[in-house]
Amino acid sequence: MKTLKCLILTLCLSTFITIGQTNDSLKTRPVQVTFIYPMGTNGLESSTYANEFSFNILAGVNGGVNGAEIGGVSNTNTGHVNGLQIAGIANVDLKSANGLIISGIANVIKDSSQSLCMAGISNVVGGSSLNTGLQIAGISNLNNSSFMGSQIGGIVNLNNGNLEGIQLAGISNVNNGTLKGLQIAGISNVTMGDVSGSQIGLINKAKTMRGFQLGLINVATDFESGVPLGLISFVKNGYHAFEISVSDAIYANLSYKMGVEKLYTIYKMGYTKGQIDNYATYGLGLGSIIKLTDKFNLAIDGSVNHMVKSDFTPNFDLLCRAHVALRFKLNDYFSLFAGPSLTIYVSEYNLGSESLALKVPYSLYSKNWGNANGSTSIWIGGTAGLSVKF
Repeated sequence: MKTLKCLILTLCLSTFITIGQTNDSLKTRPVQVTFIYPMGTNGLESSTYANEFSFNILAGVNGGVNGAEIGGVSNTNTGHVNGLQIAGIANVDLKSANGLIISGIANVIKDSSQSLCMAGISNVVGGSSLNTGLQIAGISNLNNSSFMGSQIGGIVNLNNGNLEGIQLAGISNVNNGTLKGLQIAGISNVTMGDVSGSQIGLINKAKTMRGFQLGLINVATDFESGVPLGLISFVKNGYHAFEISVSDAIYANLSYKMGVEKLYTIYKMGYTKGQIDNYATYGLGLGSIIKLTDKFNLAIDGSVNHMVKSDFTPNFDLLCRAHVALRFKLNDYFSLFAGPSLTIYVSEYNLGSESLALKVPYSLYSKNWGNANGSTSIWIGGTAGLSVKF
C-alpha cells in the first residue's frame, strides 16, 4: 500500500512539473522505455518527445503518442495521443486523446477526445469542442463538452454540453444541455435542456419533450410531441383537470388528471352505497383525449377502483372501468361529458351475499368462482360529469 501511494504521488508531482515543460515543436522518436520518470531513455527531456511506441514499466511522462503506449501504473502525456493507450491505474493526457484509451482506474483527458475510453472507475474528458466516441466506466463518466456517442457508467454519467447519443447508468444520468437520443438509469435521468428522444428511469426530468418518458415520476415543462407514462407525470404547460362525475356504480366521484391530453394519469376518490354499508372508493387510471372539433372531444379512460367499507376488512372489492365520453367544451376551462362504461366487478364475496359491496344492476356475465370464495360480474353502465381544466 505504501508503494502504491508513493507511485501515485510521483505521478502527480511529475505531471505538475511537466505542465510547464510542454513544447509545441515536439521531436519524434520511434521507441522510448521508462522505468519511472525521469529514469528512461528520454530522461528529463521526455516531455519534448512524441513516441510511436512508449513503454512505461511503472510511470512515464512523455510529450505525445502516435501509435501505442503501455504503462504498468500510469501514462502521462503533455501532448496529443493518437492510437492505443493502456495503463494499470491511470492515463493522464493534457491535450487531446484519440483512439482506444484503457485504464484500471481512471482516464483523464484535458482536451477533446474522439475515442473509446474504458476505465475501471472513471473517465474524465474536457475539451472546448465536440467530443465523440464511447465512454465506459465502472463508476462514472464526466464529459465537460458537447458529446456525440454513448456514456455507460456503473453509477453516474455527467455531460456538461449537448448530447447526441445514449446515456446508460446504474443510478443517474445528468445532461446539462440538450439531448437527442436516449437516457436510461436505475433511478434518475435529468436533462436541463430540451429532449428529442426518450428518458427511462424512476425519475425523469426535461425541459421541452419531443418523445417519451417512462418512469415513476416524470417532469417536463412542455410536451411538443410524444407522451409521458408514469404514476406521476407533471407537465407544467400540459393537461391538468379536476372532474366531478356520477355513474351507475359510484354515486359521487372526484378525479384529478395530469399529464398531456394524449396520455394522462387519473387519480380517483369517491363514495357509493352498497347493499347494507356505505363505501369509500379510491383508484388509479390512464386516459386520452381525442379532438373531434373545436367544441367536441372524445375521452377514453380506464381505471381500477378499490371499494372500502367503514369497518376495515381484508377482502377486496375491485371495480375496473373502461369508459368513452363525449365532451362538450363550454369554454377554455369547463366541459360537460357523458358516455357508456364497461364495468368489471371482482369481489371476494359470492353473488347474493349481503357483504357484496355492489348490487349488480344486471349482467352480461356473472359467476361465482369455482372455490366459492368470490365472484365476477360484467355489465355496461354510464358516466356523466363536469370537467374543470386549469
